[in-house]
Amino acid sequence: MKKPKETILHLGCGPKKIQGAVGVDINKNIGADVVHDLNKFPYPFKNNYFDRIIAQNIMEHLENIPKVMEELHRICKNGANLIITTGHFSGIDSFTDPTHTHFFTSRTFDYFIPGTDLFELQYSKAKYRKIKIQLGPKKSSFPLNLILKLVNIYPVIYEKRFAFIFPVGVISYELHIVKD
Repeated sequence: MKKPKETILHLGCGPKKIQGAVGVDINKNIGADVVHDLNKFPYPFKNNYFDRIIAQNIMEHLENIPKVMEELHRICKNGANLIITTGHFSGIDSFTDPTHTHFFTSRTFDYFIPGTDLFELQYSKAKYRKIKIQLGPKKSSFPLNLILKLVNIYPVIYEKRFAFIFPVGVISYELHIVKD
């Protein structure tokens, strides 16, 4: 029996859409499969459809993160994988781009993760499970790699005390959708 093909959504795909994914972008001139402003709700997708969503360098441009997270929750299957890569607040590029409306930390998505102290604020009914958070680039040279290993063991201490001394620039999240 053939395994069903994984359904993947690539948000803000730009001209480098991931092969096999449904690419969505606001720019009609780049060849996205779906042209849509991700600040407009609802998104043009069915409930419980996607197995994976990849959001590379798009979340910082969106206006209402709680609403975006609810919408991603709606269009994903239970247990779907959400990969978010964005600028970390410590990076100068986070503040340089005038289209950036949000800045991200290791705890930003804790508002959607049951069991965290921030989830108790109940900004949304959407629930996720934190799989992995990585501060800094995925590939780096030896000395930087060693420092990033320490940063990722103690991300909150790093963010409170050392982020502007040693900016990591980028942060990646891997979350799973949790539906009751």
